[in-house]
Amino acid sequence: MVTVGSDSLPPGSEAPRGLHNCVLNKQDPWERSNVRERGHKQDAHVHILVIGDDSRGLARQLTTDMGIAFPNLCLDRIDSGADLNIYDASLGPADHVVLGLVTSEVTQIDDLLDQMDGRPILEPTRWLVVTDQDEHTDLARATTSDRLASVISVPWTVPLLLGQSYSTMVGHLEADGRTDDEIHLLLGDPPANAVRGPLLTGLDHSEHDVVRELLIGVEKVLGPRPRLVIEPGTELAVQGQPVGAVHLVLDGDVSLHRDSNGGEVLAHLASSGPLIGLVSLARRENAFFTATATSTARVVRLTHEQLSIALLEEPSLATPLAALAIQSLTRRLMRAEDLHLENAMLAADLERQKQELARTLEDLRSTRAELVNKARFAMLGELSAGIAHELNNPITALARAAEHLNEDIDRVLSTSPSLEPARTSMRSALEAPPRSTATEREIVKSLLSSAGGDRRLARRLMLAGVTEAATAKALARGGDEALNVVESGSRIGSSLRSIRAASDRVIDLTKSLKGYARPDAVELHPIDVREGVDDVIRLTGYRMRDIVVTRDEEDVPPIMGIPSRLQQVWTNILVNAAEAIDDERDAIKDRRAKGEECAPARGEAPAQIDITTRVEDGHVCVVIGDNGPGISPELVDKIFEPHFTTKAGMVRFGLGMGMSIVRSIIADHGGELTVESRPGRTVMTARFPMIGDSATESVTGTHSSQTGADSPADHSTHEASTPMEVER
Repeated sequence: MVTVGSDSLPPGSEAPRGLHNCVLNKQDPWERSNVRERGHKQDAHVHILVIGDDSRGLARQLTTDMGIAFPNLCLDRIDSGADLNIYDASLGPADHVVLGLVTSEVTQIDDLLDQMDGRPILEPTRWLVVTDQDEHTDLARATTSDRLASVISVPWTVPLLLGQSYSTMVGHLEADGRTDDEIHLLLGDPPANAVRGPLLTGLDHSEHDVVRELLIGVEKVLGPRPRLVIEPGTELAVQGQPVGAVHLVLDGDVSLHRDSNGGEVLAHLASSGPLIGLVSLARRENAFFTATATSTARVVRLTHEQLSIALLEEPSLATPLAALAIQSLTRRLMRAEDLHLENAMLAADLERQKQELARTLEDLRSTRAELVNKARFAMLGELSAGIAHELNNPITALARAAEHLNEDIDRVLSTSPSLEPARTSMRSALEAPPRSTATEREIVKSLLSSAGGDRRLARRLMLAGVTEAATAKALARGGDEALNVVESGSRIGSSLRSIRAASDRVIDLTKSLKGYARPDAVELHPIDVREGVDDVIRLTGYRMRDIVVTRDEEDVPPIMGIPSRLQQVWTNILVNAAEAIDDERDAIKDRRAKGEECAPARGEAPAQIDITTRVEDGHVCVVIGDNGPGISPELVDKIFEPHFTTKAGMVRFGLGMGMSIVRSIIADHGGELTVESRPGRTVMTARFPMIGDSATESVTGTHSSQTGADSPADHSTHEASTPMEVER
């Protein structure tokens, strides 16, 4: 520990003025500075605060030294952070705590300094930590903040303590706007080792001024140095070559270049500075850069020997020389950091552009695939027109031939009374509606007595179209020959009926194909949306394997639209629904094959697609729902993004379209498409505006409830020709 007085100063040092003036003060600074008991010094508003309880003999000596050194200030002390609230409350608006000193007698100094936050007078105070410990773990936060001014170890010397304290207080008072005279009046003369000003002079001067100062000093030792005028392109240093001299650039520009495997790199024109070659010359290394004049320049050349002589004769030249070197290296370092940041930004931009390019490339691929599908669709339309034309004529001829055959056979059978039962049986088979199994059993039962109790004969009579008991009895008496004639008539009627049903179905299919093949109209025109839906169901029936399709249609007014484009919409929605159900079925099958217990989202209900048309709020609505797996909520909005798919690696367009195009087609018709989905249920609703009062008459008339235009009598034939079941 140090003692107070001039004996504690190093030999040859003077004690600060305040120290000499106050040595005779008999009052102990330790007692005088006790804030809790003595309060503050009267009329003193500039404070020094010491925190420590002297449990290790630090705080008392520290307080004594500071009290003697700075008698004009109010010296305060408290034992610990527990007294901080009382101390803070004792300060007034005019007070300033210009310095804080805390000893290692206080535990957790970080926590203590954190308590200064939010205290207007104490928050800007900087602190000296006086410690007798070799290691601290409670100064991490203080070290990274501006609150910690210095750490002083025990034993301290008074000059070191006062020098660091004085410099810290001067900084605080200058920040408060005090003048040099006011600071001198408060603190007295600065100690000999008080630091005021920059660590190295010249760094705050312009390079031009520092170069002039260096050149004046050099010429003071070496005499006037000639100015060398060099032309653009002159190399002052060459990369990889020895550096023979330092060049002071008085006027002009010099750029730095460095060759690399990637070619020549320009470091930067402004990063060269006015001092070329110092580092390489001082370290006796070859030049790291090639320095080339980019304009006419005036330089002074100084060899290693000349610089050494100048520094030996005039040591003060080391300051401007170091300042120039530091300024030059700082400029290059800052330029290197700028380049590093620019490279990082360029790399980020490049990566972003790379990702955008990848997305664009993927979009192009998807667009190309979509265009190919659209081209196929267009080709399908052209083929459909040809197929429809080629099929229509022979099928029409076949239908007419069947009608003629019906008329001719009927005429032939009518020529003989004995053939009248066969004629009646033919007409019955041709025109009678289909009968249920229960109805057939009732007819067999009613004919059983006429057939003499022979159930087999009664059934043959029923299948031949015989329903009257008298006719059955007559045929039973006539034997097999009469019955065979009647059965032949029935088979002829059934065959003609099959020909008629098949030809009608093919004709309906060709009409639907023509709807796809028909070129888009230039203008919208009134259409019945139900007709387009019927055509699509007819054409996509092969995709609806094991799916029940139900219909619930109201009479709806026409809308303005283009049939072929809306048919594409219905095709896409229906095919997507069918594919979703099929995908779920396949996934369930695979999981069950692995031994997992699982079920479809719809449970045990059969796969179903339901189609409803209705009028709602002045709009014609087409509602298509399915009980497939559903769409997760976070993906509902994404299904309208171009090329989006919910099946990995595959983009579904449904005969060449995505849902984004579906929505755009509906929007082109003035409508909107909404989607509601949950596991086991997805509903898509297309809403179209009605035409207007003058054209809102509901579309009425025959609107077949079957998939095609088959008559009710043909229902069994239709069911046998398609795997799809259609209900209303």
